[in-house]
Amino acid sequence: MNESLVTQFGAPDAPFCDPATARVIIIPAPLEYSVCYIKGTEHGPQAILDASSQMELYDEELNWCPIEVGVHTRPALDYRGMDHAAALKATGDAVREVLVRGQLPFTLGGEHSLSAPPIAAAHEFFPDLTVVHIDAHGDLRNEYEGSKLSHASVERRVVDMGIPLTEIGIRSFSPEEAEFMKTHPDVAIVWGHQLARAAAAIPWQRLSQHTYLTIDLDAIDPAEMPAVGTPEPGGLHWYQLLD
Repeated sequence: MNESLVTQFGAPDAPFCDPATARVIIIPAPLEYSVCYIKGTEHGPQAILDASSQMELYDEELNWCPIEVGVHTRPALDYRGMDHAAALKATGDAVREVLVRGQLPFTLGGEHSLSAPPIAAAHEFFPDLTVVHIDAHGDLRNEYEGSKLSHASVERRVVDMGIPLTEIGIRSFSPEEAEFMKTHPDVAIVWGHQLARAAAAIPWQRLSQHTYLTIDLDAIDPAEMPAVGTPEPGGLHWYQLLD
């Protein structure tokens, strides 16, 4: 391993990254099994960690350094020798270990198919769990390219778990997904065009006290975030995402 690689998010001082006292545990998950267009998601976690060393830690809107809650980055998950199903199970197991210790897991991917097992693990601890999915794509196909584990099916698996789902920023949708929505009005979608025209009402009332947030970076406009597997025009901008 290259010793120059950053191993702790933000390269914080030791008091903030002690795994015993950290509130947040980052789980680098370099997953790449079902990417169907631009490859490279397996390099995403390390690229983000490396870039984080150049990030200022003070937040001018919050007027403090959020990293002071304690943020520890554990070693990246090693998927070598695993098929897709085994890799997803390993991801869910890692999240479950963090939850058992009463800490907050932050899974850093990797392709978006990795989200389903962590959501399932969180649902075990929080039966009232709701999910907010910010993405360019609905990811509601039953399967894609012959796999139900695909990144294009990850939110369909969430619906299968019976977890209330709210999707935000969607601007790429298949006929299959549109047909699925006709019989699943419980899935709320805030479309990308609604956000662009300031005509969106985010249904915050749908969310429980325990909400899992999953963000696919292609939710952001490719003018600002081009390094994604399936970029789509018309995406969110930085401050829109923060809001």
